[in-house]
Amino acid sequence: MGFKKTLKRKISKINNFFIKKYNISNNNIIITGANSGIGFELVKNLHRENNILAFVNDRDQNLKNLSNKKIVISKCDFSNLEVLNNKLNLLKSFEPTIIINCAATFGSENQNYDNLNILEYNKIININVLAPFSIIQKALTCNSLQQIINISSQMGSITLNTGGNYYLYRCSKTLLNSLSKNLSIDLMSRKINVICVHPGDIKTKMNNAGTYAAEVSAQKIINIISEKNFSFNGKFINIDKEILQW
Repeated sequence: MGFKKTLKRKISKINNFFIKKYNISNNNIIITGANSGIGFELVKNLHRENNILAFVNDRDQNLKNLSNKKIVISKCDFSNLEVLNNKLNLLKSFEPTIIINCAATFGSENQNYDNLNILEYNKIININVLAPFSIIQKALTCNSLQQIINISSQMGSITLNTGGNYYLYRCSKTLLNSLSKNLSIDLMSRKINVICVHPGDIKTKMNNAGTYAAEVSAQKIINIISEKNFSFNGKFINIDKEILQW
């Protein structure tokens, strides 16, 4: 690891002690990708004062270790959209007020234009875009939803793309951004806040070389949600609430 990245990680840990730490309470919150990275940190922070419906792919022991009856765990392979058809009753009975879509896959490292595996795109699109959209669709039938937070990536920005490469991941996040913008317009009359958030260069299982700790990003996402700021509706922002270009 380079000196600059090591220094940034240390600074990030120090900053975590000084950032404002707002809270959310008395909500029914859906969190996808809830067993690792930012998703797991969100569950850890929110489960004591909220009801959580945690969607995971398979491994859920870390969630079970939290030992809280307010956490409902649902195992679901997001690469297979058909399995989500069985979740409608679960979502309706849960009556979510907030959705935080964290589930994502980067795909293979080889995403250059000359060795791209096009067939892999179907899986990435399902996990990163269509499965979260399916959950949103079903949750909207409850008429309880207030906020939708889609965790995107700066790599999904067309304007900010100066590095190229990583076609599958970039395109999937661009599509998630477009979907979020579209939803923000269609759901405006229902006063549902739809925000696309770039979580930063976070060290996770998917991004082992990341600079910042997942708990820092999770807390700042909670801060954004707690504000209920409708001026962010239909916007692409980072965790410091700066507007990013699409």
